[in-house]
Amino acid sequence: MKDAAVRPRPMEADTSLSSWGTSRAVRIPKKMCDKAGIGVGSRLTMTSGTDRDGEYILIRPTGMHRSYGDAPFVSIDELFANHTGAYQPAEFDWGEDVGAEVIP
Repeated sequence: MKDAAVRPRPMEADTSLSSWGTSRAVRIPKKMCDKAGIGVGSRLTMTSGTDRDGEYILIRPTGMHRSYGDAPFVSIDELFANHTGAYQPAEFDWGEDVGAEVIP
């Protein structure tokens, strides 16, 4: 299964790092800000880390998390690579169908 079929393709933009006093600055395209629901003065949280593609910096709006589409990709094989427990798939009986979920 292709990753694009599982979640929407994220917006991408090329930019460059600029100097702003003793800090660094990155310009974020307005279209990308609009999609993330942020504007000038919005509070943001930055996280840095490493995944299978290397080092990254992740910027998210502070507060309610809106989407996991920007999280680093982890395959199901990577997720369960160290799993040693036994797993037996089984069906679960939720009881009789009621209401709108009844299938004729």
